[in-house]
Parts: sequence; structure tokens; C-alpha cells
Amino acid sequence: MPIIASAKKQLRQNKTKKSRNDHFRALYREARKSFEAAIKQKDLKAAQAIFRNETDKDGKTTKAGLQSIIDKLEKKNIIHANNAARKKKNFVKAMKAIA
Repeated sequence: MPIIASAKKQLRQNKTKKSRNDHFRALYREARKSFEAAIKQKDLKAAQAIFRNETDKDGKTTKAGLQSIIDKLEKKNIIHANNAARKKKNFVKAMKAIA
């Protein structure tokens, strides 16, 4: 455990940042798994809906799309910009493969 006051503050900050980062990573993991399941079933419409935005029958957006989540991770410096671009490229490539 830290003894110096600045080290204690840094520990508090790290806990806060970790919980925020874990939340956004969990959103990404959930969206990615559903996207990969749609790709595995060769369901292009579902994969496109997950990648862009999921909507319910009333046309209201219920969840952010996978692309949007990746952009948020990049904006919040959870992943690097090139990593985000590579992920989006590979997801688009997977959709084109089943089209």
C-alpha cells in the first residue's frame, strides 16, 4: 500500500479509471460477441444492425453499434487510434466475406 499522499491519490485515480475502462471494454466485448455470432450464422442483416446501431420495432435505438463503441474506446484513450481502425476494418471485411 502506498504511504506518500501523492501515491495514495494516484491509487484512487487508477481505481476510478480502471472501473471506467472496464465498463467500456465490457460493452465492446458484448457487442463483439453478438456480431461474431451473427457472422458465424452468416446473417448479414443482423451483423450490419449490430455493427451500426441496433433498433427495436419502433425504430428507436436501443444499443450503440459496435462501430460507435469502438469510436468511444478510441476517444477515451482506452485503445489506440490505429487499433480502433484495424478492428473496424476487420469487422467490415468479415461482413463483406458473407455478402
